[in-house]
Amino acid sequence: MAESDSTRPAPDVTHAARAVAAIGRAMSDIPFYTKRGATPIAAGDTLEAVLSRTPLLFKKDLRGTLPKHWVPLGRDPKAELSSGEIELVETSGSTSDRTRILWDKGWWLRQEERGVRTSPVASRAMDGEAGPYREAILTTPVCGLGACHTGDLSFAERSDEHRLFLNMRADPTFWKPEDMTRMLDEIDRHETVGLESDPTYLAALARHAQLLDREISVRGFTTLTYSMTSAAHLRPIRKVVRAPVLQLYGASEVGVLFMEGEDGKLHHCPRTTHVELLPARKHTPGAEDVALVVVTTMDRIVQPLVRFVVGDLVQVDRGGASRFTTVSPLFSMEGRIQDAVVRPDGGLVTAAAIDRALAPLSDIAQYQVNQLSTSGVDIDLVGEPSAPESLVEDARERLAPLLDGLTVRARTTTAVAAESSGKFRLVRRHFPIDLGSLFHECQGVSL
Repeated sequence: MAESDSTRPAPDVTHAARAVAAIGRAMSDIPFYTKRGATPIAAGDTLEAVLSRTPLLFKKDLRGTLPKHWVPLGRDPKAELSSGEIELVETSGSTSDRTRILWDKGWWLRQEERGVRTSPVASRAMDGEAGPYREAILTTPVCGLGACHTGDLSFAERSDEHRLFLNMRADPTFWKPEDMTRMLDEIDRHETVGLESDPTYLAALARHAQLLDREISVRGFTTLTYSMTSAAHLRPIRKVVRAPVLQLYGASEVGVLFMEGEDGKLHHCPRTTHVELLPARKHTPGAEDVALVVVTTMDRIVQPLVRFVVGDLVQVDRGGASRFTTVSPLFSMEGRIQDAVVRPDGGLVTAAAIDRALAPLSDIAQYQVNQLSTSGVDIDLVGEPSAPESLVEDARERLAPLLDGLTVRARTTTAVAAESSGKFRLVRRHFPIDLGSLFHECQGVSL
């Protein structure tokens, strides 16, 4: 069945061949790869064979490269940037690794809609099941070239066709009650069918809605993206959001990668990327089949990325059926490699494993784990008003077995600070680790 913009995406039976063709175009047309040393591709080569001959690409490889290195020969990047045919964006840099990226005009919105539509629930809502499709976005203020939704802007100034950008403040910690009440009112006024949100931002808004005895009136579905979702986020969100809440996993550099299906697993979205899931070499307490995400873009003309290491860890359903491509589904997103704690025995503890350990403590409103050295971790806890005096000791006891060999210290605090990007990190490791010792093909890289 052919794919249509108004229907759920179909399985891509030519996925592997299209991935090989995309790599071939990048190697022959893009100066960055021709200068780096293009991967030879022979007729009949399998995707696995081509990938095995192609080196991994890291964010450090992108920094310092000029736009002209990423535009096909014969095109004028300066003129196309001025005309808008090429879009220059900067990644949010949740772990202090901001990177400038080129997009083809309109590429992000096209591939994002295709990815979201892999969810039957979302696709039906986008086709009008809950009324004309209108979308609201709640995250850090959207700052790109020519558009920055910060300051005191009107409803109309923050509207773009069927989309409404709700937030005008860089950190929800400093939202005023009137800011949050405005956002609740605007979600209703906008007749919002789909809400796309950072989980920390939506959790803060949900708590305010609870105080006012209001719902967040989303009619179709909510996607949680931009940063990792914790159990502490989901508790308040699910109390005031009646529409299905779905996980969406993507990155500014490569697009939407996986979308949650009705089975609770995350399924690879077709036509935009091929994804390799490199298994961990070390044991990963609290998680199984952990893998490093490596992405090859397939529908980008400008700055196609081949075997790009996004920096994320996932838990793979190796035996699960693929719905749209040859890529295995995921049980969960496990957080960034920079946010994984290292044990003295070499074990790698993901941010999601830590969150699962803390999830039964329903009186935690927010938390952050910091690993400042190889010997121990510090936990900052923000408790609910009903939190017992034992919360600190309860959290320490929940994490001690998972973090075996580390000194686990815990304390309460009034708030957890946002990163400079406006994002929040559940876990922060403050020293680099050798990626090559953890995953194949990553020798010589520290993160």
